[in-house]
Amino acid sequence: MISILRFVTNCFRSMALYKMRILIDIFHPADVHFFRNAITELQKRGHTIAVTTRDVGIVTGLLSHFGIPYTIIECKTKNRLLSPLRLFARDFLLWRFCKKYNPDLLSGVNSVYSAHVGKLIRKPSVIWDHTDHYRLLHKLTRPFATVVYSPDCYYAKPSKKQVFYPGFHELAYLHPNRFKPDPNIVKSLGINPNEKYCIIRLSAWKAFHDIGQHGLNRKKLIDFIENISQHATTYLSSESSIVPELKQYELKIPAHLIHHVMAFASLYVGEGASMASESATLGVPSVYINTLKLGYINMLEKYKLLKQTTDTDEAIEFCTQWLKDPLSRQKCQEARKKLLSEKIDVTEFIVDTIKKFSVNK
Repeated sequence: MISILRFVTNCFRSMALYKMRILIDIFHPADVHFFRNAITELQKRGHTIAVTTRDVGIVTGLLSHFGIPYTIIECKTKNRLLSPLRLFARDFLLWRFCKKYNPDLLSGVNSVYSAHVGKLIRKPSVIWDHTDHYRLLHKLTRPFATVVYSPDCYYAKPSKKQVFYPGFHELAYLHPNRFKPDPNIVKSLGINPNEKYCIIRLSAWKAFHDIGQHGLNRKKLIDFIENISQHATTYLSSESSIVPELKQYELKIPAHLIHHVMAFASLYVGEGASMASESATLGVPSVYINTLKLGYINMLEKYKLLKQTTDTDEAIEFCTQWLKDPLSRQKCQEARKKLLSEKIDVTEFIVDTIKKFSVNK
């Protein structure tokens, strides 16, 4: 009888090891997509999740749409000269939140705050990093993080705490196990999924990593769009306001539906690495116009899913070549199959990684 009781007790103890209080710090819209499926899977396993974020409409809008409760933790000043003070202020605010929430583990995409606060409260911090060029952020994060996970296409010099996996962030939410494009959703937005159309995405160039970089030549933008419009219906999406001359091309759809529209496009062209990578991952011919080089962009180029350039005229050539080739989408879909055969379901990897910490708790 005693042995049976011990067995049952040990079973409950083993089960308890898997119940964690996890804090996920989110800053960018792509972070919402990166974590949202993992949050669902972790909650199914009995873990408690708290999400902290900043007061940015597209981020909080996505969290609300996916039914993810969140707490805004933000130091309001936007003056770059006050960035060090803002860093310490948000560290303090997150530390105060954690004193109440008492997480067992903190995580985030390049979340310097999770790393700092995790160190302060002596709890592990799992950081996800796929941005090779964030050198200052790396210096502020890695000495405090428990471990840093990065895709194997990462080309910057690795740190001792860095662990590589065969994938990249977009496969956390655009892997076929996680996303099925729906042509009916595209139709409901007034877009014909069977017609040839192109999505053009412009960046605001206000992020810290945009300093010293450039993309499409704005003086050539109107000619660029008119050129593409000769070969496909053109939809323009922009982080900043669109000039009156281009309003007719503006893409007005809910942010959470963009991947369905992307999936049926004949071409994506833009300045942002995230959307270029997303389109390529969906098997859509993509052109990335930016002086900023990234490992995952280089990888997608090797799979022939994407072309990158810093020159607007060369970008026009790339776009025209793909739009004139009737087999371009088919070729990219085949390239996507090869990519998926060699990469993992990243959501599954996130969950398994966090689960290891719960076992070792």
